Amino acid sequence: MIAKQIIRSVLLIVVLGSLAIWANREYQKSRAAAVPDAAETLPVVMGDQVIMTYFISGSRCESCQKIEALTKETAEKDFAEALAGGKLVFRVIDTGEPGHRHFIKDYQLTSKTVILSHRKDGKETEWKDMARVWDLLEDAPAFHAYLGEQIRKYLGA
Repeated sequence: MIAKQIIRSVLLIVVLGSLAIWANREYQKSRAAAVPDAAETLPVVMGDQVIMTYFISGSRCESCQKIEALTKETAEKDFAEALAGGKLVFRVIDTGEPGHRHFIKDYQLTSKTVILSHRKDGKETEWKDMARVWDLLEDAPAFHAYLGEQIRKYLGA
């Protein structure tokens, strides 16, 4: 008799646990669908535009923070006019957030990196993974030149 009660209790716990897991997954799906895609919030500019995105996920080491700072510095110092006019957009996106996970597939991301996306009349035409930012981390002028060359190319300058 006691064995039957124990088995019933265990089965009830398994069923309730399964329902809780299912409900949590459905809730997470609905939250992910409710988060707007970051691309939807970009300003639409006629002509050439560059979206400079530093993709992160999880905790960030000192080198990761330095890449972000140098990337932002490149935008603000070397392309202030384009930045102010919306021709250049700098953003940081955490691919760990549910609404941003699609970027992993979209840009074939394998680690934290800077992606430069060329847009023409509001539509992405090409993009480039600026993976050498890791190699140039300790050489700020070379870092700025590396990003700047591709930004200028995309802006048609």
